Amino acid sequence: MTRLTLLLLAAWLPVLPLQAEPLSLVRLLEQAAPAPTLRQGAAELEAMQAATAQRRAEAGWQLFGSGSAGSYRELGEEGGRDDYSGRQLALGVRHPLLGTLQRRLAQVQSGLQAEEAQRLRLAVLRAEQRLQLRSAYADWWRVEEEIAVCRRIRAAAGEALPVLRARSEAGWMLPSEAALLGERWSRLERLCREADEGRGLAQAWLGELAGQPLPAGATPAAEPLAARPQAWPQWQQVLERHPRLGERHSQLAVAGQQRELPWYAALESTVSLGRGFERRSRLAEEGGDWVASLDVSAPFDVLDYGRAQRREGEARYQAAQASVEAERHSLRQALLTALREHREALEGLHWQRERLESRRLRQVERQQRSALDGEAGVEQRQVATLDYYEALLQQVAAWHGLWLSESALHLFIDDDPAAAPLLGEGRERWQGEPGALPAPAGWSQGVYIWDSRVLLDARRRDGELEALQRAGMQRLYIGLSAEQVAGLPALRQPLQQLLQASRARGLQPVLLLGDPAWLRPAGRAGLQRLLQALAGLPFAALHLDLEVEQLGWPVPAQRLRDWLDTLALAARESEWPLELSSHHRWFAEESGEVCVPCALPQLGVGQVSLMIYTANAARSAELAASIARRWPALRFRLAQSVEPQLPAAETLAGRSAGELQRQVGRWQAQLQPEALAGIDWQAWSHYPR
Repeated sequence: MTRLTLLLLAAWLPVLPLQAEPLSLVRLLEQAAPAPTLRQGAAELEAMQAATAQRRAEAGWQLFGSGSAGSYRELGEEGGRDDYSGRQLALGVRHPLLGTLQRRLAQVQSGLQAEEAQRLRLAVLRAEQRLQLRSAYADWWRVEEEIAVCRRIRAAAGEALPVLRARSEAGWMLPSEAALLGERWSRLERLCREADEGRGLAQAWLGELAGQPLPAGATPAAEPLAARPQAWPQWQQVLERHPRLGERHSQLAVAGQQRELPWYAALESTVSLGRGFERRSRLAEEGGDWVASLDVSAPFDVLDYGRAQRREGEARYQAAQASVEAERHSLRQALLTALREHREALEGLHWQRERLESRRLRQVERQQRSALDGEAGVEQRQVATLDYYEALLQQVAAWHGLWLSESALHLFIDDDPAAAPLLGEGRERWQGEPGALPAPAGWSQGVYIWDSRVLLDARRRDGELEALQRAGMQRLYIGLSAEQVAGLPALRQPLQQLLQASRARGLQPVLLLGDPAWLRPAGRAGLQRLLQALAGLPFAALHLDLEVEQLGWPVPAQRLRDWLDTLALAARESEWPLELSSHHRWFAEESGEVCVPCALPQLGVGQVSLMIYTANAARSAELAASIARRWPALRFRLAQSVEPQLPAAETLAGRSAGELQRQVGRWQAQLQPEALAGIDWQAWSHYPR
């Protein structure tokens, strides 16, 4: 049997660049243009810097000059009068002293403080823009997620509402009961219409905040969210480094400098040195002089003026201190509120997940009993389906609420790299993709495609998909070789095209992975990195072919626990519903220490393909039916082999396609009433064409 070998993953996956599709939040934040308020603030900062340069120049040496011209009538010493015309010119330099110099230096300091305060305000504005972008991105994700769920809701409502009307008109159901169920379906449909109408608004608002329209066809991706932020005492350290508090500390520093004024602060004073030039009519010579002067002036009541200055300085210092305390209190209150809301949102998400799981199990049970309940169970099946869809939408809302609460925490750490660990190491990952909805009660054929090169080749893809459809396949378990995984960055676009082409034909493309090394604790990191690298591709599910027998027989209990631990990791890391291939022995009866089928529903494994490889079709059907009845919380499929290398008693190799399809019809008649979902073939490379 072919298996996926990924032994080289650990060497290259840590540095694997993830594809920027769909549009990630990180990429959006990096490419967003500065908001208009930021551009305005940057221009104001530049103006402040220019004003500070002017104040600095005014505190130093200055040039002065004066000139005059006129007619003069001077009285002489002996009563005579001297009439003449003359011109005078004076040039020099002067420098402020004492209180004048102190005030001008204070203006320079105030300008520098204003610049620093503006820089800190810009940091706050940038953080607020990022908060708006994070929140708007989360809103967009919620709308898109609700629309994806609504595709299934509309299909289910289209089937349910005519049934309600027919049963009510035929008298098989009370009109009031039919109306109540119809009202619930109508409410879901209204929510879906609101989501459709909100998509354009969400995209437009996000594009407005980002400063550019979103790329055509872009889709959001759920970001991993903090699961265990650190405790309140550790968060307090970031408050003193917050820009808003930094601005208040800057104001306090300036107020402290101006708190104690020198004794000469009330004195206006300048020193100047000048040269004068004079020319008079009727005189051939020019006159002139050098003048050095010291000017000092003060208020008449200089003592009262000085005391008033000191009172003002002290009052401004006290006000600055109070401002620091007020800002610290405000930040502490905001941070405590954000931490409390995050904890409540996290608890709400966990509760919604539990609620969704219970609704899922109830719907599965109702579907599995449909053959037994018949018409009598129609109302209960519809109630279970409605409960499930409502719980699914509520889980989307709970994840959205957790995202918004974490965005508020980012206000305190985005500009402080040292504070990033405060969000903790644990991460919550979105597990409620629409594909996680319980499979319908229908029947489908699947096939394992370990060699996917033909499907990934654009020239041969359509022909291969056509062949798969002609063979009656609906579920395609698409495997990747080690070589393909090593070239994953270049492979993402062909994979994306393959998945889109498959869905367009009504096929379900499922990611098929399997490496026995992942069963060991040391090997799980490779699976984790691979799932992170494949994130964002629209597979319908993740199917793990992990057979504990491949590591040796007999299988000890610890290996079964390792198996379950690996599945738990896959369920946490995968954004797709988790499925499993397994030998039927682990489900045929309860094993002593470790009950695998008991644990799988709690781990998030919704479907198991039972590998019952036998040429005796009646025996495989009997085993599969008994297992499905024993474990109603799980949904099963029957896996059969057409591999020629297996012993004849274990394979259907050599049968024609027509024989195999006739056998599928017999299996469907036997197993669909037992709630089995279909048949899976191992493998496409050996299936008769």
